[in-house]
Amino acid sequence: MFLLAGIEKPANVGSIFRLAEGLRAEVLLCGRTPTPPNTEISMTSMNQEDRVSWQYFSQTQDAIKYAKSEDYSVIAVELCQDAKPYHTFQYPPKVCFILGHENSGVHQEILSICDDAVYIPYYGKNYSLNVAVSAAIVAFRACLFQK
Repeated sequence: MFLLAGIEKPANVGSIFRLAEGLRAEVLLCGRTPTPPNTEISMTSMNQEDRVSWQYFSQTQDAIKYAKSEDYSVIAVELCQDAKPYHTFQYPPKVCFILGHENSGVHQEILSICDDAVYIPYYGKNYSLNVAVSAAIVAFRACLFQK
């Protein structure tokens, strides 16, 4: 499951829908995150948003409550103090990855109600990867632990 907490660019949302379709994952859209129908989401996802189960929540906290009620562990993908390297983290069987705003990330009040956080080490001059790229990296790593 992917929870998009305030991602604003439709192309990023579309990329995550395309990823979710490939993983048979649900998508939760929150706050200012654009929702289908949206031309740019459709173009980037190659219309996969029509094949993915998704829900919209005005408040991220409500989406987290929903994920937890479905027995998902809520894991933020974020550069934060207690985050663990994504490649050494022991992923639980059901994971809901929270992905935050392209510039400001996952806000502290949301991080405080997550079960854990992971980060992707980055060695370049920039400090992070694109949000959809990050989603793919951590999701496929988590899938490896489910085999």
